[in-house]
Amino acid sequence: MVFDTYSDAKKPTLVLLHGAAVLDTFAHQYGMLAERFHVLVPHLPGAGDAAAQGYNPQETSDALAEWIKSLNAGKVLVMGHSVGGQLAVKLVSEHEELFSRAVFLSPWLGGSDAAARVFAGMARLSYSAVKRASLLRMQAKYWGLTSEQAERLVAYSPRITKETFVGFYANRIYLKDLTGFPSVKIPMLAMCAKGETAEMKASVRQLGEQNTNCLTVIFPQGSHDFVLRNYDLLNPILLDFLTAE
Repeated sequence: MVFDTYSDAKKPTLVLLHGAAVLDTFAHQYGMLAERFHVLVPHLPGAGDAAAQGYNPQETSDALAEWIKSLNAGKVLVMGHSVGGQLAVKLVSEHEELFSRAVFLSPWLGGSDAAARVFAGMARLSYSAVKRASLLRMQAKYWGLTSEQAERLVAYSPRITKETFVGFYANRIYLKDLTGFPSVKIPMLAMCAKGETAEMKASVRQLGEQNTNCLTVIFPQGSHDFVLRNYDLLNPILLDFLTAE
């Protein structure tokens, strides 16, 4: 598995699982986290060197678990956003022994199949945007990515297939299927932004309802991209949780 690394291996390992098609989802957290952790960012299907790969949640989760084991880093911390947040919940539910602490940001784990079909349909209609460099550069600027990160986004996005892009919404991970989650004992934090959908907020609340070790927070600003847009307020919250004794 291809991955980016920040800081050195002497620090505790933190795995960041990026959102759908956005390798540098945590661009505004890299520096802060690298001061305390050995930060690893695997390239998930639909992004970076894995842009051309199809997205299958079970296969991706299994590959991540095997990769984490291969690090020989002991128990690691994990944080994911959006699709990466869904994967993080699945990983700790099925492989709790690999982790010491987890953060789930905007993990859409509930809702109806009808809603999934609606979003998948929207993805089909918007897919052409991933081929347009000018739009990608505008989006990167809006998110505050560096020029290098922006050009990386522009370079890999055309390799994303429509099947993968739609699959982020069609190939869902549902909390009801993660039967191991209620018994997970590690500290967990689930969070989404105030401006997100009712289904997203319900997903976050359900994580806390099913497991008292999972703290739930509705972030008071922004919408789904709050990790990239509202980091000034978000970062201290994340750091406090990740470094808690």
